[in-house]
Amino acid sequence: MPELPEVETIVRGLEPILIGKRIKTLFFLSPHLKKKQPAWALRPETYKDQKIEKITRRGKLIIISLERQKGLLVHLKMTGQLFLAEPGRPLDKHTHAVMTFYGLKKELRFRDLRKFGLINCLPKSQIEEKVAKSLGPEPLEVKLKEFRRLLETRGRKKIKSWLLDQKIIAGIGNIYSDEILFQSGIHPERLSGSLSLEESWKLFRAMKSVLKKAIRFKGSSISDYIDSLGQRGEFQKLHQVYGRENQMCRRCRAARIERKKIGGRSSFFCPNCQV
Repeated sequence: MPELPEVETIVRGLEPILIGKRIKTLFFLSPHLKKKQPAWALRPETYKDQKIEKITRRGKLIIISLERQKGLLVHLKMTGQLFLAEPGRPLDKHTHAVMTFYGLKKELRFRDLRKFGLINCLPKSQIEEKVAKSLGPEPLEVKLKEFRRLLETRGRKKIKSWLLDQKIIAGIGNIYSDEILFQSGIHPERLSGSLSLEESWKLFRAMKSVLKKAIRFKGSSISDYIDSLGQRGEFQKLHQVYGRENQMCRRCRAARIERKKIGGRSSFFCPNCQV
């Protein structure tokens, strides 16, 4: 958390406001952000006067591309927030980076309660290389043939763990893996290679449907997540299984939602609807 829908929502909120803006200052306020920079990272002060050309999402990562082949790689991890704020708004102890711009009153702030998140100052080529090595295809872009091939070649993984593996498919986390499996009617402990053609098609459609709907509702705010303007998402109100342990299944009305550790992660599912 945040996962693909939350990160996509943030990117879509920042794009129309920040594209074309030039950076006035980029400050790292906390030592831990500096420690997380690779040895070859660029210095934050070198980003002064650089124009933002593009803001994109890859998996759960935010990539800010600037002129002169510079970039910023942002990973929110568990509790990270990236939002625009009025400059007069007080900075609390959990705000770890601030970016200001020419011609824009608001400033971009990076806030992170748990301090697991990061902002890396890197050349765009190194960001592209890092992403290519660590992330599988995008779930909203992958084709059915490739999706089926990935299920077969990683067939010994439980489907819950398969969906969470960023090297197989990028951007899905604990919330949306549970919601996707519920919508497709597949038990989280099934082996990915055991799915029939019909089941893999159901999973493929559910993946795209759930993620697109979550984006429309601007993500799930069950903890610290807020969008680029500091607003909470609404999709948590539509969760069918995630966080609903012991509550009655909204589909079958015959069983209660169960919770079980699978691959070290809590999984929520309906024992009646998911087989």
